[in-house]
Amino acid sequence: MPRRNRRETSAASQGDDEGELYLEGVQERILGPGSARLEGFEVRRAVNKLKRYRCPYCEGWVEAGTDHILALPAGTPDARRHYHSGCWAKHVRTSTRGVRM
Repeated sequence: MPRRNRRETSAASQGDDEGELYLEGVQERILGPGSARLEGFEVRRAVNKLKRYRCPYCEGWVEAGTDHILALPAGTPDARRHYHSGCWAKHVRTSTRGVRM
């Protein structure tokens, strides 16, 4: 008899409110407390092995193969931006205080 994958039985796979809360908790553990959310953005962790991107916060390069943050503005997924994880956390902190860089 084949073993069941634990992911199949997790709250995230159930498609209910508990699953959404579970995913938010995982996202915050990956990105750090409070850094995962910014109003008007969907945030994802990403790795691209082929291309490098310019971080809009520090204007440095997010090198190919590096873990980073993909920020998708609500309603305009074509305007997505790739941030260093630390730069995204700083951006969130400055944005929530009303300070713009």
